[in-house]
Amino acid sequence: MELEPEARRVPGPAAALDHGLVRPASGVRSGEVVGVAAVSAAVSQATAGGGPAVGRGRLVVAVALVDADRKVLAALRTSPPAYAGMWEFPGGKVEPGEDELAALARECREELDVEIQVGPLLGQTDLASPGWRLRVWFGRVLAGTPRAVEGGELRWLSATELDDVPWLPADRPLVERLRGRLADPAPLLFGADQAVGRASSRARGRDL
Repeated sequence: MELEPEARRVPGPAAALDHGLVRPASGVRSGEVVGVAAVSAAVSQATAGGGPAVGRGRLVVAVALVDADRKVLAALRTSPPAYAGMWEFPGGKVEPGEDELAALARECREELDVEIQVGPLLGQTDLASPGWRLRVWFGRVLAGTPRAVEGGELRWLSATELDDVPWLPADRPLVERLRGRLADPAPLLFGADQAVGRASSRARGRDL
């Protein structure tokens, strides 16, 4: 992804949000994209507490695509020179008036030639320029095989391989959170399945 020079992915002070990974439940049709409302609600809650307004800057969205082997896709930056050779979560800027999840799907089509399903929010962090924010979701590939459309390189990394590549500064705090999720043996949960998991947990709590 290409960012204006003053808003490249250098982290600001905001802490990343923490979300977990759990198993996909049965009953979700193959290729169904679910959970957008839940993700949007989580984002609204996370940003309602007086943080910098995204509208004063720009929002950058990215995805931690996880495969069946619990590996995450990383993309090599080839520009600008200061960041060439560093790695990032694929994604890009949300255009004015564009829905953030629609922007994420568009970026994945343009950069990776794939259709994705968006899962739980991994986290978000402020970028160096005031009002700029990076927001990263978990995701999985629904159609296509990821390829670096604009050049560069892609790598699938396991939890133990995350330190094999140099990450962009803004991505590093989220990589640390990702590491624990990939190492966790609990299966992944996407979209509406999260609500099923939460309801089951509450039911078990009432039985205790």
